[in-house]
Amino acid sequence: MNFPSATSSCAVMQGFPPPPENRITSENWHEPAFLRWSLMNRSVQVPSVSIWRGDGPASALPEVPLDLDTLPVPALDGAPAPLRSVLNRLEVDAFLVMHRGCIVYERYFHGMQPHTLHGTASISKSFMAVLIGILQGQGILDLEREAQHYVPEMRGCAMGDATLQQLLDMQAGIERPAMTGRDGKIGQQDGGVYEILGLLPSRPDAPADFYDFVLRKLRSGPHGHRFYYDNGTVEALAWVVRRATERTIAELYSELLFKPLGAQRDAYITVDRLGAEFTSGGLATTLRDMARFGEMLRNDGYWNGRQIVPEAFVAATRRGGDRAMFAASARHAVMPTGSYRNCFFHMHDDMEGFAASGRYGQRIYVSPRAQLVIAQFSSAGGAPPPHPFDGPTANLQHALATFFARELGAWPGNE
Repeated sequence: MNFPSATSSCAVMQGFPPPPENRITSENWHEPAFLRWSLMNRSVQVPSVSIWRGDGPASALPEVPLDLDTLPVPALDGAPAPLRSVLNRLEVDAFLVMHRGCIVYERYFHGMQPHTLHGTASISKSFMAVLIGILQGQGILDLEREAQHYVPEMRGCAMGDATLQQLLDMQAGIERPAMTGRDGKIGQQDGGVYEILGLLPSRPDAPADFYDFVLRKLRSGPHGHRFYYDNGTVEALAWVVRRATERTIAELYSELLFKPLGAQRDAYITVDRLGAEFTSGGLATTLRDMARFGEMLRNDGYWNGRQIVPEAFVAATRRGGDRAMFAASARHAVMPTGSYRNCFFHMHDDMEGFAASGRYGQRIYVSPRAQLVIAQFSSAGGAPPPHPFDGPTANLQHALATFFARELGAWPGNE
């Protein structure tokens, strides 16, 4: 298949050596001129470890191409516009649509290619949640147990007495400082993850590593009473997983996810000074491997000839979470009927849509009713979540799901 792409005109990190004004630093990587390069080359900036895909063949992704470039979809202002132009306006780097298990539309922009590894941002949280679902199915983890049951060092800290399910659903009673300043730039108020990785200049009192980061979180009320989106809950879960299995997250991802999925490329994940993976935001993979992950979830955890994730965990995720808690959060403005469960956003709409979502426009959208999966990488800088593009992206996903459901006969009984 011919993959249309446009070579980026940006001279970031070009030259031997690159001139100072074009170099990525801890001060500029999140700025619009540098963000795209950073998301496609994070392993150059930050220590990382490989996630082995195994030595088997990549799982098949049949192609039934459709020319959707001119399909009218909602633009940023809600008015219809051609899909290709909307993707450009949303700063999309790569976009893939699967319908009934077949790739029907795939586009790459800004120099990205099918083999390129792109940062997933908070989609990393959803991969982590699915890994926990697998370990629950194996009897290694009990989601009703408190974190401190597995990690005694967490006893007495803000998240120690939260259950694993409360952590998965972002219902821990913890404080979360603002991630950005008024100008939309990342600041040191984010709680330390960027300082741990060297992506921000480190303050003298910054957390030294992700274990320290978890222990330093401050309590703010009881658990299980509000939806409070934060990196800390996932880093606490990662500590639990390492301790319960006595293995690294990268090893577990390889054995329990990327090998069974039949991934096309090794992924990678960024790590701190102790080798602890940045599980709330450090995963990088290809677009097609994100689509494989989404298609597996659409098929109730079954893919590539095996049940990878327990069907019960996928079913619980697809039912969504507490809508009243979600309605009281900032995310409600983007998804007024939404909820959050097991590190996935659920739309509770007519397309039964749910999604893994990451900052700067990373998405995996699944519509069981339309038999549709969308995988998307973007480099939309600026404001923190909810980003101005979040609403239009959700509208685009729903429009495509509606198109495939109605126009291509995916309604139940019309196949």
